[in-house]
Amino acid sequence: MLFRIDFELGIYPDRVQVADRRSGRFVDFKSEIPFSAQGKLIADPRYLEYALVKAMRKVMSGGFILLDAKVKVLPTAPALRRSERDAVVDALRNIGFKAIRFESDHPSPIAA
Repeated sequence: MLFRIDFELGIYPDRVQVADRRSGRFVDFKSEIPFSAQGKLIADPRYLEYALVKAMRKVMSGGFILLDAKVKVLPTAPALRRSERDAVVDALRNIGFKAIRFESDHPSPIAA
């Protein structure tokens, strides 16, 4: 059986948390290569993407398809700057997510 991906994502300094909304599985992943810097949550988007892929691999079970893959990005403290938000969207799109919703936004998702 193949399942559509529906994740919640939390981003913290050099750490990501991914929850599979379908199964309830949860992963708290400390990045092997730091993506944060002092005063900047996302200093290196390439390493953020690497951490996201590793964490998502750990949370997945069973067969998945990327058709209509959805992710909800939880609020960060402090709030993401525009450039950091763009880096998150780029990383998630590179991974294959089509519907990206920031919980701090109004309900309309960012569509591909």
